[in-house]
Amino acid sequence: MYKSIPAAAKTEKKNGKKKVSIALQGGGSHGAFSWGVMDRILEDGRFEIEGLTGTSAGGMNAVAIAQGLMRGGNQAARDELKAFWQKISESGKNSPLNHRGPIDKALGKYTMYHSPGFVIFDYLSRMFSPYELNPLQIDPLKDVIASSFDFDALRKCKDIKVYLCATHVKTGKLRIFGMDEMKIEALQATACLPTIHNAVKVDGEYYWDGGFIGNPVFFPLIYDCESPDIILIQLNPTVRDKIPTTAREIGDRLNEITNNASVVREMRAISFISDLIDDGKLDPKSTKRVFMHLIEDEDTFTELGWSSKLNTEWDFFMHLFDKGRAAADKWIKENYEHVGKKTTAPIREHFVGDKWGKK
Repeated sequence: MYKSIPAAAKTEKKNGKKKVSIALQGGGSHGAFSWGVMDRILEDGRFEIEGLTGTSAGGMNAVAIAQGLMRGGNQAARDELKAFWQKISESGKNSPLNHRGPIDKALGKYTMYHSPGFVIFDYLSRMFSPYELNPLQIDPLKDVIASSFDFDALRKCKDIKVYLCATHVKTGKLRIFGMDEMKIEALQATACLPTIHNAVKVDGEYYWDGGFIGNPVFFPLIYDCESPDIILIQLNPTVRDKIPTTAREIGDRLNEITNNASVVREMRAISFISDLIDDGKLDPKSTKRVFMHLIEDEDTFTELGWSSKLNTEWDFFMHLFDKGRAAADKWIKENYEHVGKKTTAPIREHFVGDKWGKK
């Protein structure tokens, strides 16, 4: 499926734009941060997006961007993203699960740990499966997906590449859905949390959320795209200075570590290959050098826990959207000139450490 691309792949296009690929982490409602990041990148206009890889909310953002670019360029992509998140917010208005309780609001927090609906759901999900709690398989997200995307047109699109990550339930292997496989079920699969949704059947096989094994994956962008530059939009904090001691804190931290695990592994592999090229042990003419870039805001996400990933309030989305735009603006100002020339992500400090993982 994927072909090897030589290291000499060019970033600059004749139109003066820098060609890049985008990797979008999943994280439920936290994906509104990525919406803000991409809104600013698209507004800037100096980047040409060649490929997108995403998981869960990252996959939704990726497909919205692709559809917009296909229909009318950068502004259309910005419009598609906004319309999608508006529909997500609207779909959650009548659900007691997706809103903060009075205590969370009084504390000025976007978490939902004191929301009666969330507390009841959290308790029941530990006792019963979604097959028992939701036998009719009611899924508001499916309705949003169906009303947001033209899958027939997406499958015919040749100008931009999209890769969605899902986890094959029976084997535990990663499954990548390419643009020619775009359908409602593929998007459902990439966002299928097994404590909330029944496993999604796609072409006779069953899948869960891709975040368990690839959140997101980089290799399709490395092997199947020309650009050496990959911009990762990270939602899950890598570092927390405080040791979690309560059950809630431990659960939140485990969620973050699990959702970052595949990124840490791939970053280590990219760092290893880059070191071999630098040391002259690999031929740079036959091995693709990858330049990694990172847009994040750890301070914003360390204040949030897992429960806020289910918060669909528009105020929360706009809070994250603004934070995403600010993070992207800062990154563009500091790193635009380096795109196509070097890695700007702090791979060793942020993900790898020394050869034994020490700082």
